[in-house]
Amino acid sequence: MSTETMQALIQTAYGEPSQVLKVQTVPLPAFDESSDKLLLRVKAVSVNPLDLVIVRGGLKIMWTDPMPAPMGYDVSGVVVKAGKGTGFEEGDEVYGFLSINARGSIAEYCTVHARCVALKPTSLSHEEAACIPMVGTTAMQALQRHKGAKDTAFIPGGLGGVGSMALQLAKPYAGYKRTITTASTSKVDMLKKHIQDVDEVIDYKKVDPANVIPARSCDFVLEQFGKPSQYVRYMRRAESGGKGERPSIISIGAPPNGKDAEKGWETNVGLPMRFVLNTMDLQTKLFIPSCVHYESFATLPSADDLKILADLADQGKLKPVVDKVFTLDQALEAFALVDTKPAGKVVIRVSE
Repeated sequence: MSTETMQALIQTAYGEPSQVLKVQTVPLPAFDESSDKLLLRVKAVSVNPLDLVIVRGGLKIMWTDPMPAPMGYDVSGVVVKAGKGTGFEEGDEVYGFLSINARGSIAEYCTVHARCVALKPTSLSHEEAACIPMVGTTAMQALQRHKGAKDTAFIPGGLGGVGSMALQLAKPYAGYKRTITTASTSKVDMLKKHIQDVDEVIDYKKVDPANVIPARSCDFVLEQFGKPSQYVRYMRRAESGGKGERPSIISIGAPPNGKDAEKGWETNVGLPMRFVLNTMDLQTKLFIPSCVHYESFATLPSADDLKILADLADQGKLKPVVDKVFTLDQALEAFALVDTKPAGKVVIRVSE
């Protein structure tokens, strides 16, 4: 590399993205060739709702970032340098997402632990590949947590990032026979176009899902909105008393307990916060009967999961829904679009 600087999206303070995010010239990231990391030339990134939460200070109660701070988690790019023993080589096209406490992918170059990436799906562009890592891994890890029957999966928000991935993974990866989802009126036809094997799409603007989905008819619900107890009515009665046969409500919207938070966030939250998280988790479980398996978790980067997702994409079984692609100079426009809950992922193309 002939330059010592690069362009990157930088957070200058906590607040609204339009006021605290700026594309700036910054030094190239330091790289230790004896480490387990990769230095990537970033081709594309996608913006997640988590990025907005962090910019606005939604996780300050867990930790605070020294400012200025880099931005971004999802990434698709090319290996420029590889640490010893990583298994990657210069020129490899990879995709993945950075650990939650090590963001910085919205830049011309970034470093990432090798355990957080895998070879990019060959059938997808970098823009498409960048849409998958965080939401795809989250969907996969949610599906992995259910051990019971797999007749019907209810996955609300079918055009959301995680929802669209979970809907596509439910049958070929997890083995469900039937899938149900929800979408607003303007997104119903688009959802059916992009995810054709979904069995039932409910327009929640016109119909209450509780009036459409029979009680006790679902084996699995992906809860994304922080209200797990509202899905109890849908859960099928377990056919046996074994815990492994219970239906599951798996949440990414409600806070995880202290142990799961520390695992997913890869940080020590401290005894006071661990107590708060455990208390919140116990309060949630008070409204969920013991015949239903309930769990909330924080996603952990996994090269193994990313390899499976890449294989499914190359088999034509997994395809990201892209709403719009921006350039790095248009990063603030990209964040503004994410705030509107678009029909698909929002991508920033960093380089050709």
